[in-house]
Amino acid sequence: MKQEHGFTIVEVIVAIMVLTVGLLALMNSSALVTRMIAQGQRSAVAAGDGARILDSLRTNACAVRNNGAAVMWRGGTPVDSLNWHFVADTTNHWRLVLSSKYKTRQNKWRRDSMETFISCLM
Repeated sequence: MKQEHGFTIVEVIVAIMVLTVGLLALMNSSALVTRMIAQGQRSAVAAGDGARILDSLRTNACAVRNNGAAVMWRGGTPVDSLNWHFVADTTNHWRLVLSSKYKTRQNKWRRDSMETFISCLM
């Protein structure tokens, strides 16, 4: 009897099925990574807006401690809503709390906050 080398049809079908399952898993994970990158980008833009406002408020905080709000726009669409308020910590120390609210991919709003302490001893 002559010996033949090669793969049987069953082996080829099993290999194709394993490859298909692997490719589907890879496609799912790449879609998740894409969504996470977009969420991180929106969060980074909101944090940058908040840090910019926080820095400008810190420079004048000892003279003017007004609560306030601002909306950041991209084109005609609001992308970030910022609110801030001052809280008396001790006699000459203040806590500045800034809250940032921005849209997520599902068109919902997410809220982050940051705070800093300001000393007005001069």
